[in-house]
Amino acid sequence: MSFSVVNASQYESQNAYRRLQMNLTLDDPKTAIIEIRTFLKIYPDVAMACNDLGVLYLQAGEKLLALACYEKANRIQPETPTIVKNLAEFYFTELGWTDDAIMMLTNLLHSHPDDCELLRLLGVISERIGRDGEARTFFNKVAELDPYDAQARDALARLGVSVAPAPVFSPPPAQQQQPSQVFNTPTSAPQETPVASGGLDDVLARLRATLNPSPASPASQPQPVPSADDLYREAQGHIAAGDREQAIAALERLVALNPGHAVAHNDLGVLLSQDGDFEKAQYHYNAALSKDQNNPVFRKNLAELYYACMGKTDEAIEIYTRLIREFPSDIETLTALAIISKANNLMEQARVFISKVLTLEPWNRDAREFLATL
Repeated sequence: MSFSVVNASQYESQNAYRRLQMNLTLDDPKTAIIEIRTFLKIYPDVAMACNDLGVLYLQAGEKLLALACYEKANRIQPETPTIVKNLAEFYFTELGWTDDAIMMLTNLLHSHPDDCELLRLLGVISERIGRDGEARTFFNKVAELDPYDAQARDALARLGVSVAPAPVFSPPPAQQQQPSQVFNTPTSAPQETPVASGGLDDVLARLRATLNPSPASPASQPQPVPSADDLYREAQGHIAAGDREQAIAALERLVALNPGHAVAHNDLGVLLSQDGDFEKAQYHYNAALSKDQNNPVFRKNLAELYYACMGKTDEAIEIYTRLIREFPSDIETLTALAIISKANNLMEQARVFISKVLTLEPWNRDAREFLATL
């Protein structure tokens, strides 16, 4: 087992990815997974390869592995439509994270307003959560862009919208779009007053207004909204008092108020991993890295989660080896690599890493004891 990662130029890796696509054994998903995993060991930064591996893992029922691949793809190449749609769809269908899915898709729609698949996904989510007016708007837009889209036409009919007959001629292949996955839409949905025609921003604003709704009492006075700093101080106070549940609640309110607060996402990851909620911890670590991808603390936390809690040794090694190239004297990273090496019976590599620790910290008793076990 080797800890080295081959560096490659973006041009070379993209050419290699195109060759992989042409030769991929799609009729045998298990072989295809092996082929892409092998490719990613050589070219670890090809986001679409990570995305493709996620699709194959999901088809194979390996949902946790699929999520890891989608998250990694989105971290490497954020705001890529295919990657964002797959990750948002996974959040919605597999994890029930409707708010996250809506935010990702509505943000993407601003830069890709005519993406039929994106509009279709938003239509399905809107209908599923009872926002039929917004669903009609999204499906209407799909039908305008592609009059042959059967899913949009069926949805509009189900939502009580009269649909004109499709044109007689068959659409050219370029007009036919299929979603990455097909949702199971309900057979019936409560009717509501259609949304008045307006700009897309108005529709998105109404849909976002459904996120994290809270009941309002007419007699109650509006309460001041706490700032991000206030919520973070509150969370730190709960952590100091040993109340993880309240700390998590405060941090979740903080990231809902300020989704770009990387430190809060990281702290949430730490607390959730301590509670055994590894999938959600992984989500927040990745959210932190999406805002500050070079932060060594965030990266080490994610690597530790992968190795110690989720059994993702390869992913952990990839993070640690990159860290050690950037920070060759980092004690935590050297120690982690020594532990992983020993666990994989690579005693000589483990000895090299832990000896480096002792060179840097001759007083480190844990390192001396670890070396003695080798």
